[in-house]
Amino acid sequence: MKIGIALGAGAARGWTHIGIIKALEALGVKIDVVAGCSIGAYVGAAYASGKLDELEEWACSLTEWQVLSLMGIGLRKGGLATGQKVFRKLKNDFCAPSFEEMNKPFAVVATDLHSGREVMFRSGPLDDAIQASCAIPALFSPVPYEGRWLVDGAVVNPVPVNLCRQLGADFVIAVNLNADFRPQRLDKPAENHEENEKKTERFLKKSSGMVRQWFSSDSTPGNNEAPPGILSVMSSSLEILQARVTRSRLAGDPPDVLIEPHLNDVGLLEFHRAGELCEKGQATVNRLAEQIRYQLVHEEP
Repeated sequence: MKIGIALGAGAARGWTHIGIIKALEALGVKIDVVAGCSIGAYVGAAYASGKLDELEEWACSLTEWQVLSLMGIGLRKGGLATGQKVFRKLKNDFCAPSFEEMNKPFAVVATDLHSGREVMFRSGPLDDAIQASCAIPALFSPVPYEGRWLVDGAVVNPVPVNLCRQLGADFVIAVNLNADFRPQRLDKPAENHEENEKKTERFLKKSSGMVRQWFSSDSTPGNNEAPPGILSVMSSSLEILQARVTRSRLAGDPPDVLIEPHLNDVGLLEFHRAGELCEKGQATVNRLAEQIRYQLVHEEP
């Protein structure tokens, strides 16, 4: 039986994938194929290349200021950051040059900006594929590819179960990092969501000049309540979209095991919390260990 893992989108929450993968391996789960979307593509590339330990060490060393520097914040055509240092780091230190040179079959998904169609990558160079899959709308610029502009795969397929099956997986473990978002929020989750917005804005206020003005929230005349900043509006809208698309996609193509860590206190750009997020991932798998073992045993021919 061939086992696949579908690593979902979720920006900084994606470091949770590292802990989840390691905990699954500790349970004796042999993952044969890997599919990823957005940050899931980033982590998945390192894992499929045999460099997950190296990625974890680097991620856990990041400080908040280093993250700000790596993002390359600034006003640009098509996006508010470049992220080039982040993608260059992956290329140079954590993944093979091409899909064909990886240790495991690997695929990623991006979105055609004009047609809205899924674009799957499973062969050729990795550079454009990973960057396109991670191109969060408005944050990162779209990526040109064969006469098209590509953006984050999370727009159409946040947890790419279907890619695992296309790679030949008989049993799929899916990781949804946005399960805490529900339209019918309880008071506490709603408070956490609002606090995450504020944390994102505080983080970006550390940039300078015009960029700070664009990202910051500000009160309006006669209104003591400050409206959310640009990135908060964008990130919250994308979170709503992802949550709804994820539920629809998983209902139509359900995985054999669904892992949904509780990450409602983690902001969009809190990449400096990697150590904590890896632990959350391991703890989530440990809680589901018996269920995972049971499912695997009963799926074996």
